[in-house]
Amino acid sequence: MKPRIAIVTIRCHEKLVGGAEALAWQYAGLLTGDFAVEILTSSAFDYTHWKNDLAVGEEDRDGILIRRFKVVRGRTAYFHGLHQLMLDAFAQRKETSSRLHYGWPEALEEEFIHAQGPNCPDLLTHLREHGDGYAAVFFLPYLYPMILDGIRAMPHRRWALIPALHDEPPAYLETFAHMGRSAPRILWNTLAEKRLGARIWNLEGGNVVSMTVAVEPAAAAVEEKPYLLYCGRIDVSKGCAALLEGFDAYKRANPRSPLQLVLTGNDVLGVGKRRDVRYLGFVDEERKFELMAGAVAFVQPSPYESLSIVLLEAMAQRAPVIVNGQCEVLVDHVHESQSGYVYRNQGEFIDAVSRVLVLGSGARAEQGAKAREYVLKNYSEAQVSARLRAEVDALLAL
Repeated sequence: MKPRIAIVTIRCHEKLVGGAEALAWQYAGLLTGDFAVEILTSSAFDYTHWKNDLAVGEEDRDGILIRRFKVVRGRTAYFHGLHQLMLDAFAQRKETSSRLHYGWPEALEEEFIHAQGPNCPDLLTHLREHGDGYAAVFFLPYLYPMILDGIRAMPHRRWALIPALHDEPPAYLETFAHMGRSAPRILWNTLAEKRLGARIWNLEGGNVVSMTVAVEPAAAAVEEKPYLLYCGRIDVSKGCAALLEGFDAYKRANPRSPLQLVLTGNDVLGVGKRRDVRYLGFVDEERKFELMAGAVAFVQPSPYESLSIVLLEAMAQRAPVIVNGQCEVLVDHVHESQSGYVYRNQGEFIDAVSRVLVLGSGARAEQGAKAREYVLKNYSEAQVSARLRAEVDALLAL
């Protein structure tokens, strides 16, 4: 009988293709040959409210058992009030100190975390009563109450935290720093994320495991006009409002340019009708990779990333990339690959777009080759699988 491994994460559904959800599903797939893998998750689909959109209970998908637990407390206007309180404190403290501490009492930190949701008490009961049956348990990402409370419910120390840590306001809560420092094992996505953990959580150690990305070359999409591409959740927190404003500014400065901005994914922001902006909704993987291969450049405007799967996928398709310089992880990808462009304000964004548009075929091919080589060198399935299995073996030895 195979040893059982659990992966605790906030959501799991085949239409959730990015971020922590994708990482949890990939790790489950990489481990399922040698272990009986279960994903313990909420019955929510939409993070904006954490309602029980999916059926509570068990589902078997591709040999992986998914256990969904009811959400009893999601997000309300009360949370958004607390969040604004945090944002105000974050803005004030960041102006005066490089090392942020809100000075919130522990009770207020806990109140914020639990008001954020999702809260799944039946999942905690499951871990308390059946946790000993798992040879190892992985928790990801750091941010949510079901992760914090799930760790507290564990009856043994054979667990690991996969933070997916971003330089964002909640990351500076002392409760999360303590949780990270208490982890028997910690798995990072990038060296930049590990450096961030040392900087804001005072956490040394842990290994970079990361994840593999799709690298099969796709045929370039043939569109009527040249285009920049963004794929993912279209949201303010992902930098998409600033991206739309930057693109509008580029078009005002270059009114005769035929360049378009193409977006795919879940439109939380509300793109609406804009000049030379095309929203395609959800597209399948094949179409996404074709769009990446055919893009003038792939743009990643997010200030908060611990890896950025879609950026690496675009680099594997040899697309030049333009990334937000506020995110250390994205800057590392550009510098380490020696390809792509970094911007830190609207003027630099316009300059980056202008520079990529005048790339000659030789220079473009050279950038594309460097980007693809970087992905192949660091994110192959064999490499990630070996690193992940080493972490499992370390947990089994505890």
